[in-house]
Amino acid sequence: MLKSVEKVNHFLTIILNLVYVNFLWVLFTLLGLILFGIGPSTYALVSICRQWIRGNQNVSVFKTFWKYYKENFKESVIVSWLYLAVGVILTVDLLYVTNWYGRAALFVISFMYLLSLVYIFPIMAHYDWKGMFFKIRMSFLFGVACLQYSLVLGFVLGVFYWVVTNFFPGVLTFFGMSFLFYLITWTANQVFTRMEIANGEELRKHINYENEKGNRDEKTHEFKVS
Repeated sequence: MLKSVEKVNHFLTIILNLVYVNFLWVLFTLLGLILFGIGPSTYALVSICRQWIRGNQNVSVFKTFWKYYKENFKESVIVSWLYLAVGVILTVDLLYVTNWYGRAALFVISFMYLLSLVYIFPIMAHYDWKGMFFKIRMSFLFGVACLQYSLVLGFVLGVFYWVVTNFFPGVLTFFGMSFLFYLITWTANQVFTRMEIANGEELRKHINYENEKGNRDEKTHEFKVS
């Protein structure tokens, strides 16, 4: 009984936190006059979601949001401008290009753009990599390398927002953006964990190989006996 109550309490806490951080995202986006606020607000939102997903549930939402909002302000603003500009260009091209081959190429480019858009802010929050364009390139690589995660995420989000938009449209007011980025961050965290485990295994194999190689006699390729 107590475990059931704790689960319900944990679920309700998550919902309330999502509503609260959604409000902060809207507020700080508007305070930044949208163009200067949407990037830092999204970075802060993703960073807080990452904390929750990794088990740190007791963070102060406002203080943590404000900390992350300031932490990577310049880069997150520039990244948001770049993706906004590319998104506008692709949208205009898709509306006005009538050539079949051109439209097919635009759909492929748009798909790659969406993959990168999904992973760029989680990468910024998760990795301490230097170089904005390196992070953008890695967002493409992560999206393609773990395409199945991205496709499942897209399907789940599509179904959820279709149901909510048609039957419970008011819900989007309270956590439309926070739920979106919570799912994106959760998916990205699974991808990062999988890639890090795979890289760790490769590194361990390489170290074991080098250690084994160092313990072999160069001529006989047998283990040295000391």
